[in-house]
Amino acid sequence: MSTASSGALGGASLAQPSRLLVAFAALHAAMFAYDLAHPDRFLNADRAQERLAAIEGFARALHAGDGLAYLTTRGIIGDWLPQALLYLAGGPLLVIAAQVVLALASIAWVRDIGLRAGLREAHAGAAALVYAVLPHSLVFPHQLASEAVFVPLIVLAFRLSLPGLAPSGAAALGLATLVRPVTLLWPLLQAAFDKASPRRRIAFVALSFAPLVAWMSVVFVLTGEFSMGRSGHDLGSNLYARMQRMAAALPQAERPAVKPQGQKRVSVAEYLRFVLAHPGAAASHGARDLVAVAGKSGIERITLDYLDLFPQARRELQDSDQGWRADMESEGAARTFLRLLREQPGLVMSSAAASLVFAAFMVLAALGAIAAARDPARQRALLLLAGFVLYVAVTAQAVDAAQSRHRAPAEFALCVLALAGWSACRSWRNAGRHSA
Repeated sequence: MSTASSGALGGASLAQPSRLLVAFAALHAAMFAYDLAHPDRFLNADRAQERLAAIEGFARALHAGDGLAYLTTRGIIGDWLPQALLYLAGGPLLVIAAQVVLALASIAWVRDIGLRAGLREAHAGAAALVYAVLPHSLVFPHQLASEAVFVPLIVLAFRLSLPGLAPSGAAALGLATLVRPVTLLWPLLQAAFDKASPRRRIAFVALSFAPLVAWMSVVFVLTGEFSMGRSGHDLGSNLYARMQRMAAALPQAERPAVKPQGQKRVSVAEYLRFVLAHPGAAASHGARDLVAVAGKSGIERITLDYLDLFPQARRELQDSDQGWRADMESEGAARTFLRLLREQPGLVMSSAAASLVFAAFMVLAALGAIAAARDPARQRALLLLAGFVLYVAVTAQAVDAAQSRHRAPAEFALCVLALAGWSACRSWRNAGRHSA
């Protein structure tokens, strides 16, 4: 790779493994000092207050000798238990320190994934650099967010499973599913895509499912119900909330009845029947989800959640029922944007500028996927990464309203694909010059 092209990537020297990790260790150390001065930022994450309440309840249950029984009352344990153990051992700072270590390891793993996917060393380092500066990569390690544990486990799973299926990768994927069950079906798709023997594929899937099945067995023994553990954010609850949001656009007579408090969940079959009966409302809601997942950069995690530059706007805009997403559903995207521009020009302009940069990043990632599809025999690893991006986009349709944070598990793959797209653009340009 030429010196000029290395410079165009934003400084290949920084993308060298040791320098990259040292630079971001220093950055996260500075952020750690900021955390000490602003302890409230630790809880500026989705369901952080609920997660803290679960941790405090778990501490009381342990003291009373009811710890195991308590675990079954707060949903899937990976959502909060790993952080609970750290929190009880050393408070928020120990949680942050452990999550920063995972974040730094993830940067190194992204570089390894890039190399295993066929990128040049400079491009693989640049992919890791881009991943390290994404808003979610920077902020989640400093918050009580399940993504701080879930995303590194996903990155590790791919690091261990490329170029082929590996038991260690299946184990990491299984632990990730125990944190966020959104990856439940991915092992089946990954095994189907791989060229390994049937026996190895079956072993990969079985090992990926093992942690979740083990936990569900514990729940069954303690409660008689073979489930992940009920909570207000399980699949049935999310589908119910999603259905109600879609129904808000329908005439009153066509809306489903609101269920009593404590019963606000639906089965997958109920949800699908509603979607089939109202395809227009479902398609509109899905399109808004796609805009949020593919178009929002996530810069608000820095400006709103971490730096808290617009405290009043944060409370108003991020409210699930009355925030910007609800306004967009009722007023339309254009009217909502113009109103917010008048009310919060600094916030809207910073978000818009970041979205433009992120759009270029997404275009490069799409070009990387296209280049891989044109040479599937040699680029199977890149195609697998592109498949995971699509999987994450599809499964985001299972929440009430998708946000940029739902894209976080796939951002490492987007970074590798974007650098593959960068490389492909250079190759296409050089080929055009030669042919001319």
